[in-house]
Amino acid sequence: MADAADDPYADAERLMREAQRVADAAAAAAEPPPRGWEVPREPAAAAFPDLSALLALVETLKGTVPTELAQQLGDAMRELLIALRAILDYSIARLERPAAEPIQVEDIPIE
Repeated sequence: MADAADDPYADAERLMREAQRVADAAAAAAEPPPRGWEVPREPAAAAFPDLSALLALVETLKGTVPTELAQQLGDAMRELLIALRAILDYSIARLERPAAEPIQVEDIPIE
């Protein structure tokens, strides 16, 4: 008859219980996070949520639409991105500071 000490299932069960006991003790001893009172924040939204939805739609439809329609969608997306680039270029140009003119200094004689 086999001894209980030689039973691999009993050894595995003993190891599992010991691991569970150690994990429970570690969880009970853990301190709350430094800002435990703070509510978890939602992930930041995309800069252009409408464009990201449009891009996701295009990616989804990429394999299901006919080739000609896919070409037209690609062209439309290209035009949209070119327009967006023009808007960004215009906005950046307005934000740039004009070149500073050198300040004229006049010497005043001290007598």
